[in-house]
Amino acid sequence: MRRSLFLTVLTLLVYSPSLFSRQLAIVIDDLGYSLVNGKRSIDLPGKVTVAILPFAPNSVGLAEYATRKNKEVIIHLPMQAKSEINQKTESPTLNVAMSTIQYTIILNTSLSRFAQAKGVSNHMGSLLTERENPMRQVLSATGNRGLYFLDSKTSSQSIAKRVAHQAKVPYVARDFFLDNIKSEQNMKSIMSNAFTLSRKTGDAVIIGHPYKGTLDFLERELRNLPTDIDLVFVSQLTTIDQAAVGLP
Repeated sequence: MRRSLFLTVLTLLVYSPSLFSRQLAIVIDDLGYSLVNGKRSIDLPGKVTVAILPFAPNSVGLAEYATRKNKEVIIHLPMQAKSEINQKTESPTLNVAMSTIQYTIILNTSLSRFAQAKGVSNHMGSLLTERENPMRQVLSATGNRGLYFLDSKTSSQSIAKRVAHQAKVPYVARDFFLDNIKSEQNMKSIMSNAFTLSRKTGDAVIIGHPYKGTLDFLERELRNLPTDIDLVFVSQLTTIDQAAVGLP
């Protein structure tokens, strides 16, 4: 009986990450244009990860500022969406019709933009993240530079997880968008859902944007996180194992 109870407890300890780890990663996307909102995003309390567009006007300055503020920088790589109506298309944006040479040039220049970068995420990309050859080129370049890949999950049909696993590239995916609906009530609900997921599985990833309302909200909320929730950089959640084929 005692042996059975011991094995049950041991199993819970080994296979229940939520008993040890209740981690939350917050990512602020689309930095590189507004210097004011970019700095406000970087100045948010705690271990916030900032995703910076590689060729936006203030991208290099904001990356340097983030490094001075001990924040984690990732490259927010523009990729082709299924519909670009009413959306700003960055230049350059990887698209599915480009040649291997074009991919090589854009990836090399984009991924070398910030020496301090720890990872790469997709900006838009609902079309490109569904395509095998483009994602193989993106993840090969990402892995060759020792970077992780954060899938923004702009498409539920993204194959980034499977390709990352095959390429042995550290991977993690977004769980929630904080501010698709910009109301305070919605953002509170999203945060609550993220806490619940973190307590259940061990971690959660939220992506937000440098909107005034979002930054107002996070400046308050991140100073008052529940005591059992740890704010971490995205790199602390990435693992090659997470990208295993067939896992949710």
